[in-house]
Amino acid sequence: MAPQTTDWAVEIAKGRMATTKDEYEEMNNQMSRMGLKGAYNPANVYPGSRFTPSSKPTPEEVREKARLSSQKILSDWNILRTIVQLHADTLEKRWMKKSRKKQRELLLEAWPNMSTTHRPDYEAFRQECTGRIIMGLSKFQEAYKWPYINLQDLSSKSLVVFITSRGRNPPSAFARADVNATHLGTVAHFIPEPAFLPFHTLFLDGDKVETYGRLVSWEEDNSAADLMFTERQFSPGDGLKAFELQEKIYPFLIRCCELILHDFTKSGALLDANIPTGITPNTTIDPEPTASAVTEILPSLATISAEAPYRLPANIDFERLREIFAARLSAAEDYLFDLREDPGFFADTINDWSEHRNDALLDTNGNPHPTGPHTQDFWGRVVRNIIGDGYSNYETWFLLHRQAALLCTLMEKYKDEISYNKQLPKEYLIAILKLRELLKISAEAPINYLQNIQSSPPLRHHFTRAPQAPGTINMHIMPKDERSPFFHKPWGLLLILWDREKRDLFGLTNVIDAFEQLMQDPEGSKNISSYIADRFSDLAILSRALYEVENYQPWAATFDDEYNNNHQGEVLRITMKDFVFNKDYLGYMDSVLKGIVQYCMLGDGKFKYPVNKKRTKQNTEQMILAEKNLDFFWDKFDANWKKLTRKNIDACFGGHPPRKRGEIQRTSVWVEPSQIKATTQSQKASSTQEWAHDEENNKVKTKSKKAKSKTRGSSQPLTQPEAQPENLEPQPHVEQSKVKIPHHLMRVFNTLFFQPGQNNTPGDVPWVEFLKAMVEMGFAAQKLYGSVWQFTPVSKEAAVKTGAEKSIQFHELHPGVKINFVVARRMGRRLMRSFGWWGGMFEEE
Repeated sequence: MAPQTTDWAVEIAKGRMATTKDEYEEMNNQMSRMGLKGAYNPANVYPGSRFTPSSKPTPEEVREKARLSSQKILSDWNILRTIVQLHADTLEKRWMKKSRKKQRELLLEAWPNMSTTHRPDYEAFRQECTGRIIMGLSKFQEAYKWPYINLQDLSSKSLVVFITSRGRNPPSAFARADVNATHLGTVAHFIPEPAFLPFHTLFLDGDKVETYGRLVSWEEDNSAADLMFTERQFSPGDGLKAFELQEKIYPFLIRCCELILHDFTKSGALLDANIPTGITPNTTIDPEPTASAVTEILPSLATISAEAPYRLPANIDFERLREIFAARLSAAEDYLFDLREDPGFFADTINDWSEHRNDALLDTNGNPHPTGPHTQDFWGRVVRNIIGDGYSNYETWFLLHRQAALLCTLMEKYKDEISYNKQLPKEYLIAILKLRELLKISAEAPINYLQNIQSSPPLRHHFTRAPQAPGTINMHIMPKDERSPFFHKPWGLLLILWDREKRDLFGLTNVIDAFEQLMQDPEGSKNISSYIADRFSDLAILSRALYEVENYQPWAATFDDEYNNNHQGEVLRITMKDFVFNKDYLGYMDSVLKGIVQYCMLGDGKFKYPVNKKRTKQNTEQMILAEKNLDFFWDKFDANWKKLTRKNIDACFGGHPPRKRGEIQRTSVWVEPSQIKATTQSQKASSTQEWAHDEENNKVKTKSKKAKSKTRGSSQPLTQPEAQPENLEPQPHVEQSKVKIPHHLMRVFNTLFFQPGQNNTPGDVPWVEFLKAMVEMGFAAQKLYGSVWQFTPVSKEAAVKTGAEKSIQFHELHPGVKINFVVARRMGRRLMRSFGWWGGMFEEE
């Protein structure tokens, strides 16, 4: 017979505590699995504990304190609400007209000695915790209690957002977010521990004193304990902390309004609509436009994240996540296709990855790594990581997209059963837990790749490598000078990112947001290579999605308990079984590449691909040679893969292979200009033979393919004799309507879908012009994180007209503000494959 266990949550609610060692251990284990915090977890209660409460008030004392605080906060809120209702437009206009200097002066008058930097709690931690663990309270109390109240963030539109969101919504809507904002100071014990009153829950509901701060004992309400432990309501200590925080926030915002509208304050019009101001008040509150209603460049996710602490906490948007994952999945498929089609892209990728490996660094004696770039082993590791990461990434984004799509369906299915006062339906809950697990697993790869930032070209002069000990593979990379200003912020954030314990302490999303702030700085962005920006972009998308899942209130507080106690086995089983390629096939990569690495090494220029040069006989032949060399490598790779795994690589994804992106396009043989006209007619029905050298038999072999060429069509007639163009136009039987384009944007499409010739050379395209061109084609453009932009169709009508019925992502060139032709050509290829666009479909207005 199984031993009987005691439900200690029930026993504690009854007032009983453990009296024996066995009971204490059983209670401790149950409380830990429940995720109990602070003094509510018996493991934290011992003499000298850092969880020792700051006070132990009686129920009567808590009720009185809550009543007084509630009265003060709600009174201040009603004042702020009146100001916002009467003067929101005027407030915003006046604030945005002020110079940054005037804004900072006003903020300091409203809140003397305000913190200066974004995330002042991070800066406080850096100053106080240099190589040691601080014990006791921090001297930077305000930085840890109100980290979002700082000059850097509020000297912007964020102050207006702060004022209007707090004025239009009751304090109860922000109470949990205000407490959560103190996470770093709370977890690190840098601010006082909350007061402790057991067996009671403090309800912070509504906008009345009777409900906002109502203390309930667990005896009088059986659900009170559960509501507190699942963070749908508050412990008395956290509730009083929320009051403490809000008692400073609302007077500060009111004072800002009084200073901005100083003349209204003087005349009495600030709170009295009957006193004339000379301005017609707008008492109606217009709803914020949704993304689908905007046909322009949208605020970046970095901007949205920066404003998030000042807005009403948002609920999760699975449809938005599905769109982002779908676009990223499409980019992953295009990446795999480009590796096989474009020799220039293949060579650039190999070069880029080789520049971001720590074994490429010289050691302190100036010597290369034993298996550094001078060895074939080094290049084997580079190519293995490129191909393995490409296919692994595809599987990751496919699974994330599929799970987000499932959650969209389940949210609709259970919309009538999802209730604030009860747990989520089991099927829906397990699907959310699976998405959370997928996101956590997926974030590990970009975090790992970001460790190569030390060897990136902009930063490698800051680092050196210890001489490699014989027979070892671990490398020790060290800063050359830790006193360098570089190590104050960027390096500190990276060290947090790479340390799981510190990452949990600070919060992954918070670290990413802080890093994004550095990337917005022109000087700081110079330290970030395009490779690192791409890895960061992926990590930022994943962390933001994880943040939304873990803040899906009020149920998110129960996710750890549900996962640990009820669903861990099932969630892990259904999650890991989907990683077919990563789990069962990725390990073959080294064996597949054995003996063929030399065919993709760059030293002999085998992949030189002069697509940006004038089309001449010599350049055409060089392009054909590079394409044949690339085809030859992939033929060998595919043959080895099939020999070892007994299936094609596309069959190694559990029945969901990468979508075909069309036929691989190859450059046609050179035709002298005088023969162009006749050749063009005959080529439509012909097939070309492509040749690759067979090193085993020293013979020439052929493979027959349909004649396709790679050059884009042009919307303008050619005035000079040209070589045979590469044809990227759709098949003749496909009818496409012409799209009228403004004159100043035609150059963008002419470059994206460029038709090369002997006597013309392509130009660069400013990134901002590309954004305008995509908006012209019916997309809403939004920068996500790092360098990645998402382009989302705005209306179904425009999407049908242009063929753009799904989202697509592109990386902004970093550093630099212009898209060079080689990259523009690749972008045009992606647009052609995704939407069927080609040069001939665009006409100038």
